[in-house]
Amino acid sequence: MMNDDLFLSSDLLTDDLAENCRTLLDQQWKTWELLRRNYTSLDSVETKTFELDGTTVRVQHNPARIASTAARVDDEAIRARPCFLCVQNLPPEQRAIAYGAEFVFLCNPYPIFPEHFTISHREHVPQRIEPALPVLLQMSRGLEGEYVVLYNGPRCGASAPDHLHLQTGNSGFLPLEESYERLVTDAGEKVAGRGGVLVFAVRAGGRRFLVIEADEMDEAAAACRSVLRALSEMTSTDEEPMVNLVSWFEDGEWKVVVFPRARHRPSCYFEEEPRRLVVSPAAVDLSGVVITPRSDDFHRITKDDVRAIFEEVLLPPQVFDHLAVRVKANIERS
Repeated sequence: MMNDDLFLSSDLLTDDLAENCRTLLDQQWKTWELLRRNYTSLDSVETKTFELDGTTVRVQHNPARIASTAARVDDEAIRARPCFLCVQNLPPEQRAIAYGAEFVFLCNPYPIFPEHFTISHREHVPQRIEPALPVLLQMSRGLEGEYVVLYNGPRCGASAPDHLHLQTGNSGFLPLEESYERLVTDAGEKVAGRGGVLVFAVRAGGRRFLVIEADEMDEAAAACRSVLRALSEMTSTDEEPMVNLVSWFEDGEWKVVVFPRARHRPSCYFEEEPRRLVVSPAAVDLSGVVITPRSDDFHRITKDDVRAIFEEVLLPPQVFDHLAVRVKANIERS
């Protein structure tokens, strides 16, 4: 049962979703010390920039993210801890705004973005993107020009793989957005096109990912499902394929970037000290903001390390090429 005290008063809200997000963050800033402290610390995070094949990658030293980066997400660990996204386990200071009948917006108290929110299902249901695709796309449209929407798969960076949730953060923060048009034009191969939807395979900066562009929400959702189906056909498993998604709405169309994964964490994560690098890539990292919670890791990590991490966790080239062929076939059959 959802506690009505969790929600901001309707008197504070408008019909503008982005404005309501900022209202929520302002209220939480005033009333939640942990959140205020971690947002304040963003002003002093260290960053450094690398160029990978003409694409920008920023490495961010963000100590507050250690709980997420180093989270144990095996079945035993999940069973042993209370779900921190279930309403009965939320901090007493936490407040929310409703999004439809099934989701709530929460301020992320361990931010990466200047304004960072978690969109959590009201019920304790597993992290799966397919039932949440309409919400992800609707939200992208409703937050046009203000925020991007992200999804991390249960084995691809989600620190709560047992509870369905999305994330959203400021537009323009991820280097992927800035380089998007050039990447699609210069490094993208058109895989499929039908009606108002286009799919591109992009290979650049150590990364291989698919891009979906569609001017109708149903077409964007169908193309996403075609990608997921192709991945499932290749892996022959009932589990959700390993993916991260980034979505936004711009110039009258949805843009959805799908990062198909091969691994949860790179080999450097499991190295013995002092060679270990505690980096656990999720959608933000793959979009060009690599999070390093430990200071020593931040200072030691190199451009070659970043490239190797991307290469390891994403599908290898031949498998990615095979995926592109399957996606094309699925879309042409649909």
